[in-house]
Amino acid sequence: MSQEICTDCPPTAASTSGSSQPVAAPTASSSTPLDPILDPSTFSPPNVQQDEFPRVEIEFCDRCRWLHRATWTMTELFLTFPPLSTTSPEGVVTSSGLKSINLLPRSAPETGGRFRVWLYRERSIEEEYEQNCPDSWGNAELVWDRKVEGGFPELKELKQRIRNLIAPRQDLGHSDKNAFGVKPDRSEKAVDAKVEQQEEKEPTPQVDDYTPRFRC
Repeated sequence: MSQEICTDCPPTAASTSGSSQPVAAPTASSSTPLDPILDPSTFSPPNVQQDEFPRVEIEFCDRCRWLHRATWTMTELFLTFPPLSTTSPEGVVTSSGLKSINLLPRSAPETGGRFRVWLYRERSIEEEYEQNCPDSWGNAELVWDRKVEGGFPELKELKQRIRNLIAPRQDLGHSDKNAFGVKPDRSEKAVDAKVEQQEEKEPTPQVDDYTPRFRC
């Protein structure tokens, strides 16, 4: 009986299983140098020094779901104080920038409801005597505490406080009009209020960021 062949299927090739050899996978030539960008052996981990100044640390109560608020504050500070140094023609540093910003979530009962902003910077001997900070603080300075100040920091005021400590000559734009005691007229107040609503309006978090999970 003749073998039936399906007219819809292509004819199979002749079997060569007896003489077939496995095909080796292509390998990179040993003579081709590997791009350092793609060679992990050339990578170096970041070397974060404890004496890297200036830097900011944000302590926040994680039990109160304040991660989004801390992240938003960190982003705004980096945008205002980028890690770059700007020097004027006279050799004066006008923007020292922040080298790093660390987020420190706290979940212990004694840290309930905490939201603190710390600044680490090099201080002169005169500044250390004037500020009268505890010795245990080291190079740290308390810029904001939610319980002491009676609420979360308004970014306009927080930026001014940090600016006055690390780069007094830096201009903060429209947020800086009242920093040196300049009293604007009514028209300027209306313009400033409108600009602040557009540029410094706190984004609405996707997760409920303000309802505590615990009674802190």
